[in-house]
Amino acid sequence: MKVLHVLAQLPAQTGSGVYFHNLLNGLKTKGVDNGVIYATQPPFKEILQNDYCYPVHFESNELPFSIVGMSDSMPYQSSIYSQLSDQQTKQWQQAFIKRLIKAKKEFQPDIILTHHLWYLSSLVLDIFPKIPVIGISHGTDIRQARRHPHLKNRYLGNMNRFALIFSLTKDDRDNLINEFNIDANKIKVIGNGFNSSIFNLENSQKLKHSSKKIMYAGKITRSKGVFELLLAFEQVKKKSPQSKLFLIGNGDSTELKELKTIVSSHGIEDIHFLSALPQFELAKWMKQSDIFVLPSYYEGLATVCLEAMACGLRAVVSDLAPLKNYLNNEINQSQWIEYVPLPRIIDQDKAHREDIPEFIANLSQSIILQMDRLQSHQAIDPHIYDLIMEYSWERLIDKQFHYINFLFEEKKDKA
Repeated sequence: MKVLHVLAQLPAQTGSGVYFHNLLNGLKTKGVDNGVIYATQPPFKEILQNDYCYPVHFESNELPFSIVGMSDSMPYQSSIYSQLSDQQTKQWQQAFIKRLIKAKKEFQPDIILTHHLWYLSSLVLDIFPKIPVIGISHGTDIRQARRHPHLKNRYLGNMNRFALIFSLTKDDRDNLINEFNIDANKIKVIGNGFNSSIFNLENSQKLKHSSKKIMYAGKITRSKGVFELLLAFEQVKKKSPQSKLFLIGNGDSTELKELKTIVSSHGIEDIHFLSALPQFELAKWMKQSDIFVLPSYYEGLATVCLEAMACGLRAVVSDLAPLKNYLNNEINQSQWIEYVPLPRIIDQDKAHREDIPEFIANLSQSIILQMDRLQSHQAIDPHIYDLIMEYSWERLIDKQFHYINFLFEEKKDKA
């Protein structure tokens, strides 16, 4: 079976990029031959594979602008769909169409997996009308469609042409039906997963240092709640002076400068900024830390929280319905993860200004609570850890391959 994977962003640099990368590798273990189309730009040089690899180069003569992100704030230099000129949009379309046509001729896929129900997936459906296409929604496509309905109407055709769609959550499934007029029977709630060969308890160093290491990993941007995390950590330091906070990720230079100004003006010590890390390096940091904090105002599924818990970290997470509804209720009630009530949200990912002080207070209290549990040496229940490991990519790939193989066999029967 030959499967073409299509992504308009960098692989392995965002949640959807990690999903793309893990799905590619997981299907290889099932004996699938993969072709890949993805975006790249300097300084990134990763080549996913030697054969049937069709990268689209941004910041080049062909595309003299940055990769266009599904979020308006990306962890690397990016453009914004709603701000593209007509000429840029046409250049973008022509570049991806060129690769799609080349892959169609050379690779001749049996099945296509395309990420995000947005511009590129619509092009895939246009160019491969006789091949089963599976769309993978990461939630950001729903947000783009709601914010920019004129773009959806202009650049998206009939999205019910998909053979199947994988969604992260039940909420996303309902939103896809309403936003894109998709047949409910075509949408399969698959969820997301983590790589258990990377994120696990092996070589964990958490008990070998006296200071308490708190970490955040993700985009460094306001919608992720990192500004509030800094101020919450200021309160945590008063209770636990030996604590250290590590913010791991890339972000807009202006916001990074603003964050560092807050640290300096408030005199908050032991806050460290690190650039985004490959998964192997991120896992090493997790295994040397104690508490993972994700104070985000919006997430598709927050897989990074699963990765952290798989490395044995206690978690403090804003009360994100997609994650909370996805996890087994035993995990939610285990005290291994502590949910912080969200402030009122404006425009899908912005906190109501009046609610921010209470959110900061609740965030700091939850971190301190998890620290107290650490101090009492409460070990993770092996049963809870087994439940966490059920969300690994191995389990997810089995589920996805079942649907992919079904479409492949159905296609052969019709041939």
